Amino acid sequence: MKRYLVILSLVVLASCSKWLDVKPRGYDIPGTIEQYEGLLFGTDAFFMDEVFEYMSFEFTSSAEDYPNTYTSMGRAVCNAYKWQKDIFLPDENCGEWNTPCAFLYPLNVVVAEVMGAAGASEQKKAEILSEARVLRAWHIFLMAQFFAPPYDEAIAGTTRCIPLITEAKTVGAEFPLRTMKEVYDFVLGEMKASVPQLPQEKEHHLRVFKATGYAMLGKVLWMMGKYSEAEPYLETAFAAAKAQGAVLLDYNTLMQSDGNIDLPTDQTANPEYLYLLATMARLMPAVNTSYYAKAVFPIKEEVLFDFYTKGDTRLATWTGIKSRKTAYASFKKGDKYAANISGMLTNIGIGVPDLYLMYAECLARAGKNTEAAALLTELRSHRMGAADAAALDADLVVAAVKERVREYAGYGNLWFDMRRLWKDDAFQFLKAYYTHTDGTDTYSLTQDRLFLEIPPVVKSWHPEYDN
Repeated sequence: MKRYLVILSLVVLASCSKWLDVKPRGYDIPGTIEQYEGLLFGTDAFFMDEVFEYMSFEFTSSAEDYPNTYTSMGRAVCNAYKWQKDIFLPDENCGEWNTPCAFLYPLNVVVAEVMGAAGASEQKKAEILSEARVLRAWHIFLMAQFFAPPYDEAIAGTTRCIPLITEAKTVGAEFPLRTMKEVYDFVLGEMKASVPQLPQEKEHHLRVFKATGYAMLGKVLWMMGKYSEAEPYLETAFAAAKAQGAVLLDYNTLMQSDGNIDLPTDQTANPEYLYLLATMARLMPAVNTSYYAKAVFPIKEEVLFDFYTKGDTRLATWTGIKSRKTAYASFKKGDKYAANISGMLTNIGIGVPDLYLMYAECLARAGKNTEAAALLTELRSHRMGAADAAALDADLVVAAVKERVREYAGYGNLWFDMRRLWKDDAFQFLKAYYTHTDGTDTYSLTQDRLFLEIPPVVKSWHPEYDN
């Protein structure tokens, strides 16, 4: 009996027998180069129904908070918050699986057919092909971040994790699980072959140009712990992004007298986005007063006061539930600071701050302390006063990672750092923060919970995935 790959986001389930018999609307008959370019935007710019953000370490709950926060978000969120093995019921969606699969269908269409498109030069078609291959590799890489253990050479050749979805098929497709080595070899091979052919000029925050491609390639190697290999790609990406006008927002000049910061709401106007791949709103922030009072996810007080100093303008993105003042304005313990409506999107694509911090960490790991310190100071100078910006930890590798905590606390991105640094001796101190509570019991993250189990609904179509 043939088994079919589950691609939930592409079709509405009307009946199991006809589930994958229909191609997604708009992806069946591209012909012109403009139509192929349109497919590069995928099905949506957002991940939907994902839970990984709630597995990050900066959340807290008390007996008072828990019923009004996590329980209101549903069973899967509660299970993720507790780092349970079985998070999803058989009928529940999993954005970490569904959304990359939804992107992969149109990207595979482009890879297979764009060179036959009408009305374009060979160079233009080659650029579109390269962009599709890079994006396809990126979404496969993201699936590995969710459903595979942290990369380890010792187990990479034997540990099966995800399928390699490289065909635009919904019927009769066979996609067996592949080993981590096969997956990462494919991702790196596709990127290394394609990135040099990407267009030089940035067109849109949902499109990939040369600087973004090199940053993505560097990030894959960086996530694998291959810092010396990542460094030259990140160096190239950094120089290219700067040349294209990608800059850091200056929180100091955006700071208002009441301690708030208005970040750009028009995503095309935000210079910090290289490639925007967003999840839902940051920490489910308040959209109205009544919701804000009841269903917010406070940052752990020890994270706020252990990692930030009073002059850090990023404190403006946290608002006290009791005082309604930003942490930048008050910064008082016991106020239960939660994310406000500034900076609502969690970007799990590539951003300028991410590029700064990855490159600085690679330089520091290579002993290039002067260059690393300059990058960290430059980023910090856009987030605090000059004197504070220059006050770095002596260990610049630690300084770079702590800066990631300050930059991304509350966004869910730190989940990837928790995985990456799990065995790194320099960061065992972070595990003290890897605990959650529901007001009665305390839960601690363990190594076997650094990745998600393949969802039951996928296994129901692919029982061979149940490993």
